[in-house]
Amino acid sequence: MSEVTVITNNVPRDIVESWELSADERSEFDYFDWEKIESGDESASFVRYKGELLDLGEFMVWDNPSSPLGDWHGFRSDTFFSGVLVRYVEDFDRIIVGRYYS
Repeated sequence: MSEVTVITNNVPRDIVESWELSADERSEFDYFDWEKIESGDESASFVRYKGELLDLGEFMVWDNPSSPLGDWHGFRSDTFFSGVLVRYVEDFDRIIVGRYYS
């Protein structure tokens, strides 16, 4: 990766569990089996970022400490050159979100 710019305010955000979603929010994620989630057989977690609810299961694990994004735990690409980053904090109870581009 060449020069990468990361934009974040470094404010920890709450992780939103599936049971906290409204019916309208659940409808945005029609690929989940909500009956299995409600019965406890499956789970899902989310984060609110810039007015959008993001499925944390869509993020790829980032495991390259020598890269420019080494202190981030995961990423989700928006384009070939940009995307969203996540970093878990406070014993994985909260999450910091940022944007990257190159």
